[in-house]
Amino acid sequence: MAKKTLKQVDNLPKGISYRKNEDRYLGRITYNGKSYIRYDTNVGRLDRVLNQLRRDLKEGRDVEAGNQTLNEWFDTWMKLYKSKTVKIGTYENYRRHYNYYVREGIGKKRLKEITVSDIQGLYNSLDDRGFSKGMIKLVNATLNGCFTKAIKNRMIEFNPVTYAEIPNAKPRKERVALTKEIQQAFLKYGKESYLNSFFKVALMTGLRRGELQALRWQDINFDKKTIYVRKTLIWIEGKGNYLDTPKTKSSKRNIPMNLDLLNFITKLKATADEIGLGNNDNYVFSLPDGTPISRYRVSAELTRVQDEMINAGYEFKRFTCHALRHTYATRAIENGISPQNLKSLLGHSALAITMDLYSHVMEDTKISEMEKLNGVF
Repeated sequence: MAKKTLKQVDNLPKGISYRKNEDRYLGRITYNGKSYIRYDTNVGRLDRVLNQLRRDLKEGRDVEAGNQTLNEWFDTWMKLYKSKTVKIGTYENYRRHYNYYVREGIGKKRLKEITVSDIQGLYNSLDDRGFSKGMIKLVNATLNGCFTKAIKNRMIEFNPVTYAEIPNAKPRKERVALTKEIQQAFLKYGKESYLNSFFKVALMTGLRRGELQALRWQDINFDKKTIYVRKTLIWIEGKGNYLDTPKTKSSKRNIPMNLDLLNFITKLKATADEIGLGNNDNYVFSLPDGTPISRYRVSAELTRVQDEMINAGYEFKRFTCHALRHTYATRAIENGISPQNLKSLLGHSALAITMDLYSHVMEDTKISEMEKLNGVF
């Protein structure tokens, strides 16, 4: 049996007393008429805590702020520092990621007690659950901003987020683009869908789902044969649909309409005019009451059309609406559109993103490209 360590009870440092019934030391400081109490089982450690506390109080640090939970501070940080400084879409991403991944775990711990191991454990658990490195980076960025502001507000002295490591990336999911055969089948079986025009324009323009949902007739210039991408539609819990600015500055772009696209959009406009939904403020793609198409409807209808294709004997990997954007890009590359022009059409923020897509597509076509060199040498 281990021998019990004798407690120091005499000649204790200033402000410290021994509580025999609790078998621990109590440290007390009075500053500007207010009393501050700390406890510890080690007298030397408690003395260091009290000395730091005296310095913090003298320097005007909010010494009690670190006692609030991470959840409490996150909510304050979002309300005071983020609600007026970031796009509403970015704000909602912060809130959604935090609520889903952090709030019910380390979010309940006191801010000043969260360690590097706590943060690392969170990242490792997300990795074990199969979340992508990109998703973990989003959580990391949110937490880092939250803790950095806490340090600037002199609530805590240490940011554990900066010392945690993002787990090694798993192999990136393969980009999904429809083959020409599956593309034609999709157009065939989607013809009877009430979202047929939505899907077809997605394939013809490469617009993101939110950009298509946000498209209004005022964004279509028939004289200049141009689609102006200026908004994206997001869903905010408790508030409903919201027209936000696009994903990045480069996402704001003009899409020239070729003859096929112009004719198709012109027919859509004529139909919209007939039913009273062709005014400038009306959505190009909407329900009969004029409300925009929700992402849930898009997802459900994509699933339904794919079910019909599978029942008809087609074999393919199931795909989301984003695959229609990749399909547009793939057809563009196959038909000779340059990387720089494709970057502009897709609204990529960097040419490297487009080139990554280019490399992926060219991997599939380089064999046929090599055949062009037959008889050259």
